[in-house]
Amino acid sequence: MDESDLRVGGWKKPRRITLLRLLGLLLVLALALLLIGPQFVTPFVAQVSGDSAELNLHFWNDAGSSESQEYNGLLKLHTQQYESIDGQTGLLRVITLSALISPANLPLDLEQLIINRIETEAELQRLELSNGRRDSTLSIAQGYQAELLKWDATVTGTGGFFTGSDGSLQVHAAYWEAEQGLIICVAFGTDAIRIDEAERMIQAVEA
Repeated sequence: MDESDLRVGGWKKPRRITLLRLLGLLLVLALALLLIGPQFVTPFVAQVSGDSAELNLHFWNDAGSSESQEYNGLLKLHTQQYESIDGQTGLLRVITLSALISPANLPLDLEQLIINRIETEAELQRLELSNGRRDSTLSIAQGYQAELLKWDATVTGTGGFFTGSDGSLQVHAAYWEAEQGLIICVAFGTDAIRIDEAERMIQAVEA
């Protein structure tokens, strides 16, 4: 009998990781992630290049940017908005998603995540999407290939950019993963000309 197997008071019992200890460790890790994690998430900016003909010819203008946080700051969003010069026929939103781990590297349905985001953007504009479909890819100036999704849309309420429009709209969305994170571009247009202009602007997006 090995002396290392003995202890005062009886046999030495092997240490076991109990379920309670495991849950406690997971809780500590989760709290640490919530408290410290957001400090390591730095939002990045993606915007249409100043060389874009649509901006230089004043068909569209830069309408400013905004930032928001989700999941207690673990996901940070920066949104750059562009509007057609008439203020009623075209809208483009360039959204960047920054996180500790890129959504593309997580065991998630990335396309469904993108679709959820686009549905949120449509709701903000008081639009209802229909006839969703996957299209071809779109070549981005910085060398990326973006996945392209398309919908038809109709105005369902007031308060959005297209309030007052009585026709149907087209919605084109492109997304790709850059070094800093995920980029989603959502273009809304009342006609094919505006959508084509918005797609060219998407191709000129730089991060």
